[in-house]
Amino acid sequence: MRFDLARMVGGGLAAILLLTAAVAAATLWSNRGDRVRHESDVATGGVGTRAIPIMIANGCSGCHTISGVPGAQGQVGPRLDASLADRVFIGGVLANNPENLIRWIRAAREINPHTAMPSTRITEQQARDIAAYLYALR
Repeated sequence: MRFDLARMVGGGLAAILLLTAAVAAATLWSNRGDRVRHESDVATGGVGTRAIPIMIANGCSGCHTISGVPGAQGQVGPRLDASLADRVFIGGVLANNPENLIRWIRAAREINPHTAMPSTRITEQQARDIAAYLYALR
């Protein structure tokens, strides 16, 4: 067996480069999530990190399956997950944009009297927080 310093140094350098690339990728992935959450908060005027207790307290999980919300396995309303941001309509009647989602969350029956979604009457800020959370799921 021959001791080959060049091969050991090259192998060590390759391992360091691979580790550096993995750390950079993880950082970018983490930063992407932070960026998406920030963009959702700005677009809605809400703070998505406040949404889970609001959704639990208002029974959203009784009708919807909501990613990241404990116990939210409802089957009445649509799944509220990563696909929400890509949907064309909210409630089948409103263009999917932050202001319409906020309106829908607060007063769905005023928009469509035949929907199963109740008018929650939560505050506008609470609806903004929920909208921020839901849009950040993408």
